[in-house]
This record gives sequence, structure tokens and C-alpha cells, in this order.
Amino acid sequence: MKNTFFICLLLSLPVLGKAQKHELSLTYSPLSLYSIEKIVDGPYPSQDNYKVVGGINLDYYQYLNPWLKIGANVMYDKASVEGSRSRNYWMSSAIDPASRYKSTKHMFVIASQIDFEYLQHTKFKMSSGLSLGYANERLTNEGNTNNKFDVDGVTFHINLVSFRWGKKHGLTGNLGLGYKGLVNMGYFVRF
Repeated sequence: MKNTFFICLLLSLPVLGKAQKHELSLTYSPLSLYSIEKIVDGPYPSQDNYKVVGGINLDYYQYLNPWLKIGANVMYDKASVEGSRSRNYWMSSAIDPASRYKSTKHMFVIASQIDFEYLQHTKFKMSSGLSLGYANERLTNEGNTNNKFDVDGVTFHINLVSFRWGKKHGLTGNLGLGYKGLVNMGYFVRF
């Protein structure tokens, strides 16, 4: 009986060493949806200042088996623009000081996600996945048009390629399409 227990214990040591069932990561996307919107729209002559924070993501995963993990994601992004609107903008180059404006957009997303690891090495993992969740965007206009409104809806993100470099902690990143942006880089901890 003691020999069977000792053999089972020895055989389970490699499994126990890899039995980190939870993963937490914090990533940043310089190419978030608001950044891409700024690139695609380009500068407007009436805009003095356009700032984008970039997408900040907090991800939690729990492994269901060595290849499949499920989890949750929280994402935040912000963009603001300042400028001036002249009533006769196209006819006159004079800017009316009363036509100054500031617009701010905040995006908050909470989503469930699933990830499939198709390449597993002790210190390097690659995966693909899908996130589906609820998005809230708050738009605020100040200046000659003062108003606030919210836009709610369902959103998604497809992780085309994700990687984790490190055993218990290290560098993480992904390339995908959706609310997280095109590229994310950050740090993960597995416990």
C-alpha cells in the first residue's frame, strides 16, 4: 500500500507543478477602438487637441482542462477632443470664442471569454479565443452644445493569436479584432 501511494505521489508531482488553475493579466492597447477611429477619421481643421488613453484590460481566466480556459474581462478606454466651431467656418477664417467645445467619450466593457491553447510549452503558450459582453459608452459634450448620453449594447472580440511567455508570470499579448483593439501587451500571473 505504501509503495502504491509513493508511486502515485511521484507520478503526480509533474502534474501538481503545472496545476496553476487561475490566470490574471493586465494589458494595454495603444491601438484601441478610439485610436483606430482617430487614425481613420484623421484631423479635422476645427480640432485643436485630440487625446486617446488607449484600452486598459483586466482579464481573469480559470482552466477547465489543460487546453481550455474560461474567464471574464473588464476594459476601459477614453477619448477627448477640444476645438472650435465657427458658424461661418467655411466662409470665414475668424473663430468665435463662444464656439469652443470639448467632447469626451468613455467606454466600459464587461465580458465573458473563452480561450483555447493550441501550443503549450512550459514557458510559452499560444492560444485563440472569443469574448462576448456588455458595452457602455458615455458621450459628453461641453461648450456650445451641452449634452450627455449613453449608448449600451453587446460587443465582441476575437483573439486571433495570444501568447504567454513565462511559467508563473511574464509577458502576455494578443492580436485580435473587436473592442480590445488590434494589439494588446501586458503582464500575467498564473496561480
